[in-house]
Amino acid sequence: MDPPSKRKHLSSTGNDNRQFKRSKGGSNGRWQTPHQKAKLESLKGKGLELGDMGIWTTSVKGKERQALQEMMDICNEYAEILYGIKLADPAEDADEDEEDDIESSIKKEIAEMKPANKSEGSTFEPIRMGLDCLSFVRTRLPIDPVELVHHICKDAKQVTDKSQRRSRFINRFTPITLTGKANESGLEEVAKKVLSKHFQLAGDEGHQTTAAERAESSYAIRPTFRAHNTLGRTDVIKKVADMIGPRHKVNLTSPDKVVLIDIFQTFCGMSVVDGDWEAFKRYNLHEIYLAALKASGKPLENPREDSTPSEVKSES
Repeated sequence: MDPPSKRKHLSSTGNDNRQFKRSKGGSNGRWQTPHQKAKLESLKGKGLELGDMGIWTTSVKGKERQALQEMMDICNEYAEILYGIKLADPAEDADEDEEDDIESSIKKEIAEMKPANKSEGSTFEPIRMGLDCLSFVRTRLPIDPVELVHHICKDAKQVTDKSQRRSRFINRFTPITLTGKANESGLEEVAKKVLSKHFQLAGDEGHQTTAAERAESSYAIRPTFRAHNTLGRTDVIKKVADMIGPRHKVNLTSPDKVVLIDIFQTFCGMSVVDGDWEAFKRYNLHEIYLAALKASGKPLENPREDSTPSEVKSES
């Protein structure tokens, strides 16, 4: 009687000498539940988008998460101070969940199944950009990024003790009033909308002007480029300067207004801030704290107590 046959051992490469391939994950075209589809759809909207306004924030390298949390705490505090927007108390939400845990779980599941809707989003939305030291906080009306950043920096200048600092890892703020495409037409479109609120535009000399336009404010243009090599610095400055009416003169040392342009990859953001931008250390929160503490006679022994002051490299 023949001995029972043994099961043939298959190697990791298979029984036909073909390379064994590991699954890369994903659905591979398989059917997805509504919850899975909604989750994937919500993830698509978490990046920077055209039309966004908000605040670029640079931070200490390796401390991006902590800096973003600090930024959210600061934004939420000033939202209540400046605009009367108060967040719901998490403790109260927790009590309600305990009282009706089953119902709240069902509501949460239904809410997660719905596609993300920007109009129903929070006032501030943090965005990690996948680049060292850089993040973005998307804001929504009635928040004005320029006003918000100016108040944060103004209060930081009044600090007299290191315990009053609101941040340890944030470096520089750049408020953005509008975001468009980082090409010539996109730059022109964004500039026309942003600049018209502060300057008389070239070609509009015969039109009725506002009080701001009649003030004949001087200006300086300060562009910053990150992960972008399409538009050139000189071309961007010339393009924007040509759009501002001749009644407004360039002043690089003490301008009345500063046009901030931030170009990141395929996005172009812009805002117009007051001339005290330089006095506020170009909105570098860490440098403002250092100067304020030094002026109060209580300078930090170690300016960056927890880490090195590394910041994302940019051309500005």
